[in-house]
Amino acid sequence: MNFAHIADVHLGAKPDADMAWGSIRKKEIYETFTSFIDNLELNPVDFLFISGDLFDHVPSEDELYSVDKIFLKLKNTNIIYVTGEADYLKKDSPFWSYKFMSNMYLLNGDEFNRAGNTDDLEGKRTEYADKIIDCVHFEKYKLDIYGICQYNPENMRNDFDSISIRHPEYINVLLVHAGGEKVEPFEWDDVGNLKKFDYVALGHKHNFFEKKELKSYYPGSLEPLGKDETGPHGYIRGYVDKSLMSAKLVPFSGREYVHIDVDVDETTINSKLVNSIILECADKPDYIYSICLKRSNKCFEDFDLSEVRKKYNIVSISGEKGVDINPKILMSHNADNALGKNLKKIEERKSVYSEEAEDVYSLKMVTALWGVDNLNLVMMAADNGAAEYANRYVKNNIRDEITYMREQTGKLLERKEEIKSKLQKYQNRTGEINTTNEKINSYNLKISEIEFKDKYVDGNYERKRLNVILWCVCPILICLALYVAVTFFPSVIMGIEKRVYKTMLIGIMAAIIIAYFTYKLYNITQHNKKVKLHSEYRNRIDVIEKERERLIFKLSEYEIDNEKHKFFVKEEEKVNKKLEDIERKYKVYSLILE
Repeated sequence: MNFAHIADVHLGAKPDADMAWGSIRKKEIYETFTSFIDNLELNPVDFLFISGDLFDHVPSEDELYSVDKIFLKLKNTNIIYVTGEADYLKKDSPFWSYKFMSNMYLLNGDEFNRAGNTDDLEGKRTEYADKIIDCVHFEKYKLDIYGICQYNPENMRNDFDSISIRHPEYINVLLVHAGGEKVEPFEWDDVGNLKKFDYVALGHKHNFFEKKELKSYYPGSLEPLGKDETGPHGYIRGYVDKSLMSAKLVPFSGREYVHIDVDVDETTINSKLVNSIILECADKPDYIYSICLKRSNKCFEDFDLSEVRKKYNIVSISGEKGVDINPKILMSHNADNALGKNLKKIEERKSVYSEEAEDVYSLKMVTALWGVDNLNLVMMAADNGAAEYANRYVKNNIRDEITYMREQTGKLLERKEEIKSKLQKYQNRTGEINTTNEKINSYNLKISEIEFKDKYVDGNYERKRLNVILWCVCPILICLALYVAVTFFPSVIMGIEKRVYKTMLIGIMAAIIIAYFTYKLYNITQHNKKVKLHSEYRNRIDVIEKERERLIFKLSEYEIDNEKHKFFVKEEEKVNKKLEDIERKYKVYSLILE
């Protein structure tokens, strides 16, 4: 079964509305969507999955009609649609009454609203469908498609735990708009039942994301909608059956958002900086850029990138104004007050953390004394009294932060112990998984061999029966042929005799009678043997299948354990990283307080 998967198209959205190019972005989103449908018309698929936020708002009936006309081009494609938090199914939504002309299935647990006869629909709602988790069956593909629509702009409920596959022998697909803080929130380690699906079509994340081990995919939006949605955008095209699933992102957007980091220091010349950025943008002038100037500790100069803004679509520039503070300059201008004296003490301690401690202390002192809006002020000497007061204020704040860090350390250590116990419970099962997969494959091979033998039992039976009949009949036919050769042809010369015909007729009748009774006799003696052989093969297959099912169940447990093990290993890494950061910060702060 071939499919395409889209989500978060957000028809009607107006990204970058306050920018020069913002006026055409709404139109571009519609054009990309229309081009995508034209592409599917030329390269058809069996199903188009739409996992939420097709519209940027609850659509009107006119908007539904316009999009429905576009979908009419997909004459041989079934369109499966669930709503998201933007195009949610509110009580008075036109979704409830609009009659679709296209092959649209809106999975809302209600009747399929069609302009034509719904009895002719290829997909039939199953008896286990309900309002929350709908399900449609396509007998042609042996396919069950489950779907969860959003009925409110916010949904804090997690419906994944209540999903249950009724027919594991079918291809099973799930469509759901989920994964946000307020839209079907879930954690990957809590949705192990997704493994049971052959494909999970997700929506809500605007960038492509895949979780291959759970066969779960976010296609991202067809057109990117904001500066954080960098990289290629498009749709997923794939294939799925009970033994194979493949899916890949097909880039299709007309534009992309690109983030550019540029390192600058005290030697950077503004004109060269502008030229380097222009050269980087020149290859793809229609793309939308956000630029971040990453300054070194000694870079205080302002930069002017207005020329870049004129030539290209620049949505944001950060770091254009100097914001960093130089501790050396501060120390030289404030040598006689608390600011300069403390910076001198930190420098003289010659610690590996001295430079970082100087930066931290300088930033806190400058913020307390002047703020950082006007860099000319931070080069001035501070009043002695003000510097002394700011020094006490900063150090008191640092002590408070150290107290908080100790509390955080205690919590993190408790979390680390909790994770340690979880890791003892959920071991790395990779070895068991590989061994179990090998056993399952060997059982599959055995089943295939037995089924092959069972398949040819009837054929062998028919061939043997024919052989027996031929062995019995052939002697009569041979004798009859000899009789004809010896008797019939001389009789032609001398005159045909009736007894020759009579003898031939008797021989033929005898051959037919013997063949019939041979056929009956063979059936009586061999039929039970054939049935018994079929039964033996079937019993052997049943025994192997039961053992295989036991291993498959065991494999699912191993895989769930492995997923939880991986999750807690990552959690342990995060905790260790936080502890390292706190330890480093503590040493920096301690250096300031000494």
